[in-house]
Amino acid sequence: MIARTGIVLAALQFAFALTWVVYVAYLPALAAQVGIAKTAVPWILLGDQLIFLVCDWLAGVFADRAGDAVVRLGRQIALVTLVSCAAFVALPFIAPAGSAPLLVALMVVWSASSSMLRAPPLALVGRHAARPQRAWLAALYALGLGLAGVVAPALGKQLATIDPRIPFAASSCVVAVMAVVLAALAHRAPTTRDRDEPGQPRSLAGFAVAIALLAIGFQVHASITSTPIYLRHAARDDLGRLLPVFWIGFNIATLASAALVRRAGGLLVMTGAGVIGAAALIIVELAGSLAPVVAAQAIAGVAWGSIMVGAFTASTALARKPGQATGMVFSLLAGAAAARIAFAASGLAAAPEIATAAPLLPPIGWGLGTLVVAMLALGRDRAGRR
Repeated sequence: MIARTGIVLAALQFAFALTWVVYVAYLPALAAQVGIAKTAVPWILLGDQLIFLVCDWLAGVFADRAGDAVVRLGRQIALVTLVSCAAFVALPFIAPAGSAPLLVALMVVWSASSSMLRAPPLALVGRHAARPQRAWLAALYALGLGLAGVVAPALGKQLATIDPRIPFAASSCVVAVMAVVLAALAHRAPTTRDRDEPGQPRSLAGFAVAIALLAIGFQVHASITSTPIYLRHAARDDLGRLLPVFWIGFNIATLASAALVRRAGGLLVMTGAGVIGAAALIIVELAGSLAPVVAAQAIAGVAWGSIMVGAFTASTALARKPGQATGMVFSLLAGAAAARIAFAASGLAAAPEIATAAPLLPPIGWGLGTLVVAMLALGRDRAGRR
């Protein structure tokens, strides 16, 4: 049962992540059809991320309030998902009519309702899984996201030649079907939780600081500095096969790190992965040829995959508020993405001084975030000995 649930969860996240790829690829054209300037597109994406920031946390709180009523929660996830998919499918049909207010309204509905597909499904499956199984579920969840990261560059290029109604409808249909199937699987009696479990953070505030620092480092590395670093050693035409290297490492790590998380706990795995990842990011910046850059990128991807599995497992291990903790993780990831978009849209990223200093931010962010996680893990260990 758990194996099937995990596969459905991975497929749901894979399809859902691809809806964002489709959205970003077609947004400039959709905006132009309703008279929205191309320069406004980054700010629309920033607005989406800010909606995610708020709604991801609220969706996690909602999942906690549902408590052990997993059947009811599953149905509510499916219902909101159908609304989200309907709004998403409508975007390429509404845009040709030229109504900017209606298009923006649909974007807001989709952005807000899509938050039901991040924290709540993970909280849902965690409700009826034994503690050792939660690491595998978190790993499969992360695997779905990672696989989308691998295919995103190639898919983005292919979408330019396809009628937007086709990928909007196709991705939405897959998301809707997977959400309904996941809801149908949520019928087993939930596992009783009497206390917090090993490997979860004692301080949510400290955990939030760590996730924020790690997420900022990831955003700068993945979206700002990786391409220029690759272009030092390779032609632009090679980016299509080089950029997915990070996500290939991510996918390799997801299932492999699950076994480590089961034994050592999410915080310890995050600490070890953070140290390795920060070192890999330094090598990426300092390497003098393509081969070590590619190898270090793969290792950085392995580290980020392990960090995500550890973070998801640690958040769902909370006895009292697993949904809120998981929602907080996604909110902070969205917040980091919003900060990166604002940074790029403002033009600061193009300033020579900033461009020179930008490669330092990923290893610094991961290093500081790892330090905070290590302190949380150490505090948990000391508390457990008392």
